[in-house]
Amino acid sequence: MIFKRVDQIVAWRLCTGCGACVATCPENNIRLVDIPDQGLRPVVDLAACQKCGKCVEVCPGIKLSHQPFNNGTIPQLRRAWGPLLEIWEGYAADSEIRFEGSSGGAATALALFCLEKENFAGVLHIGTKLEAPLRNVPAFSRTKAELLKYTGSRYSPAAPCEKLNWIEESDSPCVFIGKPCDVVALRKSQAVNPSLNCKVGLAISIFCAGTPTTAGTYKLLAILGVKPEQVGELRYRGCGWPGMTTAKIKGGNGEVRQMSYDESWGGVLNKYGQFRCRLCADATGEFADIACGDPWYRNIAPSDPGWSLILVRTERGKETLAKAIRAGYVVAARQNADVLVQSQKSLLSRRRHLFGRLMMMRMMGLPVPCYHGFSLYRNWQELSLVEKVQSLGGTLRRIILRGWMRPQTAHRGKRGSN
Repeated sequence: MIFKRVDQIVAWRLCTGCGACVATCPENNIRLVDIPDQGLRPVVDLAACQKCGKCVEVCPGIKLSHQPFNNGTIPQLRRAWGPLLEIWEGYAADSEIRFEGSSGGAATALALFCLEKENFAGVLHIGTKLEAPLRNVPAFSRTKAELLKYTGSRYSPAAPCEKLNWIEESDSPCVFIGKPCDVVALRKSQAVNPSLNCKVGLAISIFCAGTPTTAGTYKLLAILGVKPEQVGELRYRGCGWPGMTTAKIKGGNGEVRQMSYDESWGGVLNKYGQFRCRLCADATGEFADIACGDPWYRNIAPSDPGWSLILVRTERGKETLAKAIRAGYVVAARQNADVLVQSQKSLLSRRRHLFGRLMMMRMMGLPVPCYHGFSLYRNWQELSLVEKVQSLGGTLRRIILRGWMRPQTAHRGKRGSN
C-alpha cells in the first residue's frame, strides 16, 4: 500500500506516535491527540492539507532501512542487534543522576557532558508535564537541574520529535534522546532537512519493549486505588534500580501509593502495548549514536543504585563516550557480546518472531512495515518448528478477533502534548 498522508498510516495502525509529522508539515496542518487505547496520533486538517507527502517521508512506522554495516561492527551481533562497535557497562559518575535515572543514568550523564564540556545548546527529550503529571511533553534542557527534573522512564505515549524545530533553531549542536522509533524519525527528518541535520550533535536511544497506551496508566492507577485526577506526581521507575512505580497523591499529607517494577511493567503495562510496537524490528536504537538500557543479567540487590548497558553504534558515539569517561561523567568498562544477549532475552525473542508475524499479515492482505537490512528471515530460522507455528497461528487469531482487517475510523481524542 502506498501512503500519501499520515492519517492513512494511522488508519492502518502503523503510527508510532513520534510527532515528526507535526514538526515537518510546512503548513502546520497536523496536531497530536491522545487516544487512550491507541497512543498519541496525528490529526490532519484535510481541508488545508497541500498533499506534499512530507509527513510520510519522515514517518518511522512504514519503512526502516539499514545501510551495509562496516567492518568495524561486531560480526556475531549484526543479525539480531544491528551495527555495534562496542559494548560497555557502567553508570553516571554523579550519584544523584545515577539514583534518579532508570538504569544507571548513563544517557543523562552523556547529555550533561555534551552540555558542559562540548558546548551543546541543549537536550531535546521527554518529561512530565508538571501541571498534568500523566502526560508527557517534549523538553529542551540546558542545565543539570533541568535534566534531573525530567529523569526516569515514561511508560506512556511520548512524542519528542514534535519539537524538532527546537534543535533546528538552536545556536549550536544539540543532543536528542528518544525511543528507537523516535531516533529513526529524527534520522529521516535530518535526511530531508539540512538545517536540522547540521544541528544534531548526538542521538541517544533508550531500549524499548513497546510503549504502553494511556489506558495502561489508567489501569495501573486503578490497581493502586488512585483516580487520575488525584495524581500529583507519577514515576514509573527510577530512584534506585529498577525502582518502584510511585504515585503521589495531591494535597499536603504526601500520601504515596507504590508497586514494584515487576508488578507494574510485567503485570500491567506490557499488556497495553501499542499495535505498531508488535511489529517493531528495532528495540535497541540501531540508528542512534549510542543506545542505553538495562543489564538484566545482573542479580539486583535491593539497594542497587543502578547500572547502564551502553551500546556504541557510530564513530561519533564512540568518541563521545570515550571523552565522557575521561572527563569523569561516566564510569564504565568494556563488556563482551554475551552480556547483551543475556541482558535482553525478551527483545531477542521478539526479533525472532517478527518475520512470521509480518508474513501472516501480508498473507491476509494487511499493510506492514517494510524492513531492509534487519535479517528477519535468518532470525526467524532460530525458532523451533513449534514456535513458528504458534507465532503464525497467534497472529492469525489476533487479526481475526481484533478486527485488524479493517482500517480504524478517525478519532479526535484529547489534545496531545501541545
